[in-house]
Amino acid sequence: MEAVERWVLSRLREGRERYGVRAVAVTTFGATLALLDREGRLVMPVVSYNHEVGPEVRRGFYEEFGSPEGLYARTGTPPLGQLLNAGLQLYWLSREYPERYSRAELILFLPQLLSYRLSRGLATEITSVGCHTYLYDLTRSDWSDVAVGLGVPERAPGFMDAWGRLGCCDGVAVAVGIHDSNASLLPYLVAERGDFVLASTGTWCVFMWPGGAFSPSADDVYKDVLYYIDAFGRPVRASRFKCGFEFDHYVRLIRERFGTDPLAVEFDERVAVELLRGRGAFVVPTLAPGTGQFPRSKGRVVDRGFFRRGVREAYHALNLSIAVQTYYALKALTGGVSGLRLVVQGGFAKNDVYLRLLATIAPGLEVLRSKYPEATSLGAAMLAKCALEGCRPEDLRDCVAPLLGVERVRGVPVDDAYVSEYLREFEELCSEGV
Repeated sequence: MEAVERWVLSRLREGRERYGVRAVAVTTFGATLALLDREGRLVMPVVSYNHEVGPEVRRGFYEEFGSPEGLYARTGTPPLGQLLNAGLQLYWLSREYPERYSRAELILFLPQLLSYRLSRGLATEITSVGCHTYLYDLTRSDWSDVAVGLGVPERAPGFMDAWGRLGCCDGVAVAVGIHDSNASLLPYLVAERGDFVLASTGTWCVFMWPGGAFSPSADDVYKDVLYYIDAFGRPVRASRFKCGFEFDHYVRLIRERFGTDPLAVEFDERVAVELLRGRGAFVVPTLAPGTGQFPRSKGRVVDRGFFRRGVREAYHALNLSIAVQTYYALKALTGGVSGLRLVVQGGFAKNDVYLRLLATIAPGLEVLRSKYPEATSLGAAMLAKCALEGCRPEDLRDCVAPLLGVERVRGVPVDDAYVSEYLREFEELCSEGV
């Protein structure tokens, strides 16, 4: 962590000297906490959310704080694998390292930790607290019973807006900071009109449907459907799966198998139609157990000769898997995909094979490729500007909206029966051995 902090500080100083940077805002992934003593020193290393704990830890957590279903109804947080639930992470730390936990006088999420290192200012920010943590009760808009039971409120600094000015670093204004998926969403909250879903894609594909009320359903608990909290403190219904994680794994496998880079493969209509019609290969999730719409499925390739035929076929099969998982994530999120407006930004906005296959299997879905290369950075830049100028994100609409152009992506004509049969068998394969 110390190396990361030094790197951030050095890059900021370089940016100020070389480019005249006057403000900065930090955005990072969620589910990552720092426990500090009164002098601001770590009482223990920052723990990766990819760490796994034993089942007895989970049992103890739910015995103490309530069932997964009951907690979901209040916090919008489903039970996730590894340490992706920050509340569970704190519970484990408090039981595994009680002496160190007792010495923690400050609890900061990662964006606010780095902002603190830059500015010496302290804050808690709602998007990180509301990122599948079990720590925030959406039914009463306050810390949850889990947070109270783990002693979080008395260790957490006061809440501030993500765009608030936390302090300065060598004359550079430092904003409070924000969770990365919410940084991606922020420009669209300011600029978009009407109903839409934003697909923020990278290691995770996070599908965020803003504007709705908090209305959790028992059917959603084990489908990786959750509620984030946006920068304005409003619930955002979302679904997700670990798209980039699985994609990168199989890209490496394909590259090793065929000795060529699959990322150079372009969309091939003939290959796409043949794959759907013949059901020649399935890349079955899930490589990260407990995540996505098929949390208990065993990740594997089911090949009937198509996948091993060549790099083009294998790469199309991989992208079809990501497209199918997207289809089911959207279905879980909204109840259906027909007529839905989906804005795809991030890494997969550059993946034409994925986008064309998604538009092919869901012809009623309006698939829109964001032309802005990285909305996460734009959202963070908006916060920095607000911190510098003392304004709010809504005040930036006229300068943000022109940046967020989109391009409609078209699928290819294919018999609906082929798509239905492919989807049906995909579901069956995900259910095998469950």
